[in-house]
Amino acid sequence: MNFNLYREFFRALANRTRFSIVQLLRSGPHHVGQIGEKLGFEQSRVSHNLACLLNCGFVLAEWQGKNKVYRLNPDMLQILAGIEKHLVSYAPALDRCAVLQAEAKPRVVTVAAHSRKVHRPPPRPKLKKGKRRWQPK
Repeated sequence: MNFNLYREFFRALANRTRFSIVQLLRSGPHHVGQIGEKLGFEQSRVSHNLACLLNCGFVLAEWQGKNKVYRLNPDMLQILAGIEKHLVSYAPALDRCAVLQAEAKPRVVTVAAHSRKVHRPPPRPKLKKGKRRWQPK
C-alpha cells in the first residue's frame, strides 16, 4: 500500500473537528445544523469539515426536503469498528512509546534561526515648518 494513502486517510480522521463529526454520524444521519448544535461548532466550521469528509468518501449526503442530510459511509462503520477493536489491545503500548511521546512535545525554536535583517529604507528628512514637498510651477 502507498504511504501517502495511509497518511491522507488518517490525517482526515486526525482533525479533532472531523473526528467529532464522524463519531456523531456513527449514531445516525444528521444535517449541518444538528451537527453544529450537538457538537457546539459554528455552521461554517461544520460545513467545511463535512466537505472534506464527503470528498474523501467517509460520509454520504442526500437531500431531505430543504436539508442536506449526512450519514457515515457504511464501509467506514466497519473500518472504524476494526480500528477500535485493535486500539483497545494497542493502547497500553502506544501510551508507553517514548518515541511518540518525544514527537508530541513542542519543539523549541531558537530566535536566531528566525531573525533576519529586514531592509528598511532610510528615514526621510524632516521638512521645515511651512514648507511643502511638492510645489506647483
